[in-house]
Amino acid sequence: MTLATMPGQTNFIAQFNASLRADFGLSHGAFGGFYTLATLASACTLVFAGVLADKVEARLLAIGSIAGLAVTALVMSGLQHIALLVIALAALRFFGQGMLAHIAMTTMSRWFNRFRGRALSFAGLGFTVGEAALPFTITLSIAAFGWRNVWLGTACMLIAVLVPVIWYLLRDPPDGKRARAAGTVNPDAPTSLRPTGQKWTRTAVLRDPLFYAIIPGIMAPPAIGTLFIFHQAHLTEIKAWDLTLFTAFFPFLSGTVAISSVFAGFLVDRFGAWRLMPVVLLPLAGACLLIGTLSPQWSIPLIFICFGLTQGMMNPIVGALWVEVYGTAHIGAVRSLATAALVAASAVGPGIAGYLIDTGVELTAQAFAYAAYCLAGAVLYLALQPRFRRRGIAL
Repeated sequence: MTLATMPGQTNFIAQFNASLRADFGLSHGAFGGFYTLATLASACTLVFAGVLADKVEARLLAIGSIAGLAVTALVMSGLQHIALLVIALAALRFFGQGMLAHIAMTTMSRWFNRFRGRALSFAGLGFTVGEAALPFTITLSIAAFGWRNVWLGTACMLIAVLVPVIWYLLRDPPDGKRARAAGTVNPDAPTSLRPTGQKWTRTAVLRDPLFYAIIPGIMAPPAIGTLFIFHQAHLTEIKAWDLTLFTAFFPFLSGTVAISSVFAGFLVDRFGAWRLMPVVLLPLAGACLLIGTLSPQWSIPLIFICFGLTQGMMNPIVGALWVEVYGTAHIGAVRSLATAALVAASAVGPGIAGYLIDTGVELTAQAFAYAAYCLAGAVLYLALQPRFRRRGIAL
């Protein structure tokens, strides 16, 4: 599922940035604004649709989301009007970045208990594989076949490959429901899947001050990471980097994500996610400072490594944090609120950055403000440690 999210992720869509702006006559700010509008629409829809992860079988919900993503890819291949572009971008973000990622991580959080951190980190490797292989591949494919044909091929891959694979792999999920229905296991046997945190409904979470204290910091990685990837053409231009060379360094990002994700998963299982929250944003702050200060080409892999450290830690640490704070009984509803906030952050980032670029504020100047925001978030999570500790013990 996490691999299937890629057509809705910024690092995939960003490869079409120059082609779409050229075909529709859009500036950096205008395209960033449309992308913001589309992603905000996706986030609003996800708040309501995300609850389905608590009510609908994971396999059926995943297949439906992939089908929606494939149809949207077909629409992208035949775009002729800006209005349809905004609608298609919203659907890509909703089905890809939103629902499929939400289903995958909600399912891992619910199905695994003792090794939840590791389960979330291994599930997140789908993101890593996509980020490693696709940006450079997409860049070359657009040059060889044209951007419309690449979207057509994406739709075919989703339907012909990923739908059958997910249908097969989830034929007998680890929650044992299929086996219990067939009478092959004792329905009264102890299980680690017993729901916790019954009182933490969506309404209760929305009234909890701790939720609003957590959200601003975790919005930084999707907002900042997205804006730099989305405006990579502008970044490479002002840094005098070759765009193809820039995308060729994406394996440094994905490799770091894979390593840090697995390592963070083990640390979550050993120490708890709440204890690790103060360190999540520190590498991202470092990446922003590197962007603001360095221009040699050898700095590109360093920047990607710093981005990758934060991105790799996010899935296992933040994914497990919601269970530690609110339990599993309504984890789909809780995660839908958080995921919608992250999607909204990924919308606001490119829009604000694009506007600032159009007004003459380069990404290198913006980077220092983003670094300061990350450091402030790290300090906030350090101050919240006593609250996290008390909440975890209560559950």
